[in-house]
Amino acid sequence: MAKVNLNLLNIFYLQIKEKSIEYNGSTIEEVISKFIKDHSHKLDVQLLNKSKKKLDKQILILVNGRNIKYLNNYKTALKDGDNIHLSVPLAGG
Repeated sequence: MAKVNLNLLNIFYLQIKEKSIEYNGSTIEEVISKFIKDHSHKLDVQLLNKSKKKLDKQILILVNGRNIKYLNNYKTALKDGDNIHLSVPLAGG
């Protein structure tokens, strides 16, 4: 199991009131499941999928700056020291 940092940006930071949380897990799925289990009572339901077991597909999940959609999605393997960032997509002009 890898020890990783889960960094909370924008709405996640505002709702959880923490910038970073340390988790142990082998995959993104394990870490996100633990995060949801620990904090689902603080999260808006719009941030979760219908089953409430994963984040909504619109949520941006980065591992060391790379979007998990271009890696192995929730099955992306983790190693010690990895940095995961959670964010909602932002746009502006």
